[in-house]
Amino acid sequence: MKFQRERLKSYLSIADKHLLRLKSSLKALQATIPIDTEKYRALSEQEISFIDQMSYRFGKLQDVTGSLLRVMLIILGEDIENAPFIDVLNRTEKLGIIDDAQEWIMLRELRNILTHEYSDNDDEIAKGINKLFEISKRLCEIYEKIKEYARKRDLL
Repeated sequence: MKFQRERLKSYLSIADKHLLRLKSSLKALQATIPIDTEKYRALSEQEISFIDQMSYRFGKLQDVTGSLLRVMLIILGEDIENAPFIDVLNRTEKLGIIDDAQEWIMLRELRNILTHEYSDNDDEIAKGINKLFEISKRLCEIYEKIKEYARKRDLL
């Protein structure tokens, strides 16, 4: 169990770094987003850099948080070590660690669409950036709730 608690602490430390940088990019983009096609075409290199950071950190935070959920369940004594991730999500929802397993899946699907889309359509790219901005804020909230649950349940 000590090993799992150390893993949890490590994942939290990594996630906190991604959260910090994701929030930093969101703050930097607050005055820029929402954007339309015209605004997208006029983005500065610095703004593009913040959008890239937002996209990258969103993906990293979601990945490490998924690992975090699995370790939390193991510490709680749940038999999920080899379970599919959907089972992990459903169990964490039942325990109140996350609010909605389907929301997590939707965030994952949107992330995959937004980060792998190489559209030539500037309007679609602008809409994708706006959507990523919104779901990034939601992921921050979800992670902070998970972290609070770990603290309250003394999992650390």
